[in-house]
Amino acid sequence: MIYFLSDVHEDINFSGLKKYVEIATDKDLLIILGDVGLNFTNTEENKLFSENFLSINKKIAFIEGNHENFGYINSFPVVKWNGGLAHKLTDNIVHLIRGNIYTIDGLKFFTFGGCKSSQKWKDAGLWFLGEEATEEEISFAVQNLKNNENSVDYILTHKYENGAYENQSLPLLNLCDYLDKKVKFNKWLSGHWHREFNYDEKHICIYDRLISIEEL
Repeated sequence: MIYFLSDVHEDINFSGLKKYVEIATDKDLLIILGDVGLNFTNTEENKLFSENFLSINKKIAFIEGNHENFGYINSFPVVKWNGGLAHKLTDNIVHLIRGNIYTIDGLKFFTFGGCKSSQKWKDAGLWFLGEEATEEEISFAVQNLKNNENSVDYILTHKYENGAYENQSLPLLNLCDYLDKKVKFNKWLSGHWHREFNYDEKHICIYDRLISIEEL
């Protein structure tokens, strides 16, 4: 079974994460939609969280949010994973690289992590270079989608940019516009807002409740 969460934010006791660790079997996979927070702050609390998270012996994949240490994540070796490329953090945990399409349980997942932090986080120094998409990453993503006939089962991003929010990243907004207008998909899952709700029947915001793919 495939499960989803978002916005763990350095909390090893995050309700959905804790539940997944308790119930998951070798056949299960948790996908976190950003803001895990590995090595994000230089604190003992974060160090302990990072050590505990990376010691989890259940299968986990994640995309980036904006509260991530991108240099740290990208320092891990790149491996082939379910038809795409991913960073291998441990034998059980991988980071899903922007623009890749992965086939899991016969379903295609397009992933594109990251988003722009608000100015308050930048003023506080709580951000890392790399949170915003580059034109190269977007070009790769679009070409990868075209190679798959612009058709996937699920789109996974940290934030759904639909033109209604301030502090938008224009390149990512353009990619989101492309995804909505050009790509055939069943559901688009995202996080970022720390609450669970539906934008509409196809666009779903995920948070701390462990949600199985069967519930979508």
